[in-house]
Amino acid sequence: MPESAVIPTSQYRVLGKTKERVSPIGLGGWHLGLPTVSEQLALRIVHSAIDRGVNFMDNSWDYNEGASEIRMGKALRDGYRDKVFLMTKIDGRSYAEAMRQLDQSLARLRTDRIDLVQHHEILRYDDPHRIFDEEGANSCRSRVQEHR
Repeated sequence: MPESAVIPTSQYRVLGKTKERVSPIGLGGWHLGLPTVSEQLALRIVHSAIDRGVNFMDNSWDYNEGASEIRMGKALRDGYRDKVFLMTKIDGRSYAEAMRQLDQSLARLRTDRIDLVQHHEILRYDDPHRIFDEEGANSCRSRVQEHR
């Protein structure tokens, strides 16, 4: 592979306050689960990106009814998981729904950790209140961090 096709680690950036160094571009996972994309092609896309220095992997619990996370999880076998910063998004607004979605994401992605979780599609007026309420989705954060 030509050197010009690989992102030099000198171009990686620290992500916020995490101290994690991530590539300046990431690989979004939405397209990986499309019916028009074969599983073999999806795995090749992920492997090619990682082999070229892309280490920020983005996905979501609801992309293609979970197919995108399943395929990314398969691609991250054989040591690839340890080479990436893995993030996903959830739609749940309650604690119970957020935990259910996180458990599903962990299983689909075939991992015991997700490096970053984002609340997806904050669209409705009451979404922030529902998410950040004591019983809201964000309250699962402390439980998830206990497992670290």
